[in-house]
Parts: sequence; structure tokens; C-alpha cells
Amino acid sequence: MKKMEEYMELLTDELSGFEASIKKLESLYGKLDTIKVKADSSNIEHRIREFLNEQERSTDRLEKRITVQQSKIEASRGLPEWLLTLYAIGMLLPLFTIGYFAYQGYGLQGQKRKAFEQGQQHIIDHFGDYFKEHPEAYGPYKIWKSKDPGVPKDR
Repeated sequence: MKKMEEYMELLTDELSGFEASIKKLESLYGKLDTIKVKADSSNIEHRIREFLNEQERSTDRLEKRITVQQSKIEASRGLPEWLLTLYAIGMLLPLFTIGYFAYQGYGLQGQKRKAFEQGQQHIIDHFGDYFKEHPEAYGPYKIWKSKDPGVPKDR
């Protein structure tokens, strides 16, 4: 029984403490309706502004670095433009020269052929005149011409 009385006392103490807590909660609940809570986001906005400013500074630094690197890359070209131009001229000049001489050679072939034909006609005319002046030489010439296959036939 003694224990039961102790439990009862303990339970009574607990109930009185619980009742006091409930009264306190009721009074706080009554005050809750009168209290107005304002949402203050100024601290968050300040931190966001700081973060954005830091990001902007970082972006500016990166852009400056990129600009510097681009200028270094442009300055470090393997070959200067004048050297490339000189190389192109050096490659095109022999091609033009070969083309020119080939064209001249082709024209020279035509001139050679024309000169050959003129010379051939001159010889034929010369021999024709000779045989007209010396008809006795034409007979042995005809015999010789028929025996030698390398001699061209009369036209």
C-alpha cells in the first residue's frame, strides 16, 4: 500500500504540473491571436545580393582572363601572314612558269611544223626546177627512188 500511495502522490504531482502547463498554453494561445508576425527577408536578400555581386566579380575576372588568353593565342600563330603569302607565291610561280613554257612549246611545235612544211616545199620546188633544167638526171632519180623505201613518193 505504501507504494500505491507513492504512485498516487506522484500521479497527483504530475497532474498538477500538467494542469499548470495547460493553463500556460491557454494564455499563450490567447496572446497568439494578438501577435502579428512580420516576414522579414532582408537578411536573405542581403546575402543573395552579396552572392550575386561576388558572382559578377568572378565572371568579370574570368572574362579578363579569357581575353588575355585569346590575345596570347592570336600572338602565338605558328607562321606569320607574310610568310604564308610568300609560300603561296613560291608555289604558284613555278606552276605559272611551267604553264607559260608549255604554252610556248606548243606554239613552237606549230612553228616548227610550219617551217618544216615550208622547207619541204622549197626542196620539192628546188628539185622540180633542177629536173626541168636537167631532164637527163630525172631518169636515174626515179630508179633510185623506187629502190629506196625511205624516200617519199611524189605528190
